[in-house]
Amino acid sequence: MAVESHRQSSHCGDELLSEFVDRLFAHLPRADQRSRSHEYVTGLLVTPGKKSLRRMAAAVSDSPHTSQALQQFVNVSPWDWLPVRHTLADWVERRRTTLTWSLGLCVIPKRGERSAGVHRRYATGTDRTVNCQLGIGLFLGSADVCVPVDWRLVLPGQWQTDEVWRQAARITTDEAAPTEGACALDLVRTQWRAAGRRAAPLVADLTEMPHDPSLLPGLAALGTGFVVRVTGDTAVYPSGGQYGPVAVSRLLRGTTPGPGSGVVLGPGGRGRSQVRTCGVRLTHGAAEARRSPCGVIAEHSAGKQHAPRYFVTDLTHHRPGDVLALANTMHRTRATVRELQEHGGLLDFEGRSYPGWHRHMTLVAAAYAFSRLGAQTPVHEPPRLVGPLTRPHRARVPAGTPPRPLRRPEMIPV
Repeated sequence: MAVESHRQSSHCGDELLSEFVDRLFAHLPRADQRSRSHEYVTGLLVTPGKKSLRRMAAAVSDSPHTSQALQQFVNVSPWDWLPVRHTLADWVERRRTTLTWSLGLCVIPKRGERSAGVHRRYATGTDRTVNCQLGIGLFLGSADVCVPVDWRLVLPGQWQTDEVWRQAARITTDEAAPTEGACALDLVRTQWRAAGRRAAPLVADLTEMPHDPSLLPGLAALGTGFVVRVTGDTAVYPSGGQYGPVAVSRLLRGTTPGPGSGVVLGPGGRGRSQVRTCGVRLTHGAAEARRSPCGVIAEHSAGKQHAPRYFVTDLTHHRPGDVLALANTMHRTRATVRELQEHGGLLDFEGRSYPGWHRHMTLVAAAYAFSRLGAQTPVHEPPRLVGPLTRPHRARVPAGTPPRPLRRPEMIPV
């Protein structure tokens, strides 16, 4: 009886996976491409340890030609990964209420120098300089899962100018994302314009990226709502009559504490933080402040000998404690990246080409999404452009009105 029940469960799982893959890859014109997509996603799900093409092929087929077929599918076959990613984001949103978008960095160690985007970079996780690719992912976060739905590969230095390298890696002329900031903006813009429906704010830790002066103004202009952690030397402009850029740490020390400053309790009353706020502008000129006011929050955990954490946000009509609770969900994005690196095959791409990298990352994201949500039936339509977080600063708020809560505390796990 137990064996028969297991077989029925396995058969049901196979049907769900087939339906999922068929939906994501429905735009592929050839039957063999759709077959390979099913084998690749299945291989990522069922192959233990390293997800090499040879091991995945052995796990899904008895044919000696499957490994070569998978290699051709991911590296050579001319299929577009963007429709898959947009369909994946829609599929995820139909199964979970999206509370946040988030950005996650992924360092992918590589040998040699000709894999697309490979460069020398200091990796904070290993405290050393490594030869690597740097991927940036856009994640959709709900109350219990955080799923990648889109990726960019940073193309720094010589990858911008050396046509021999670019042609060898099959990087087209319109692919020009030299920095983490440029990749981050492109990710959010692409998903926002393609879907036109997500009302969730963006959460990111920018302390892991080199400073890009165009990133914060770019996020504010998108109107998604955002809260990002920054370093203390990040330059902003005071919201008053001063127009020179000032480091956020210096600005908060030299100004009168803003609304919401004081002691803030963590979710469920756990933990206390000393918070100080200040209104800022992100670019030069008073007109920008009227159009999209932003704020800085400094958080110093009470009783802990840690340096303050600094956040920039355009969620200026929400309580600082709620904004910080939202920012603290960033640890779930890091946990997902680690899981993908250790168990999801994220580090196991076999190839050097730019298109191959993107296709592999798309398939990895699809497999991870199915592993977390494949058994869930759709529960609602994806949110359209509604809700207080679409552009909260556009609302007319009478003077003296207390800030409203960002979400119910139980909806923002930390």
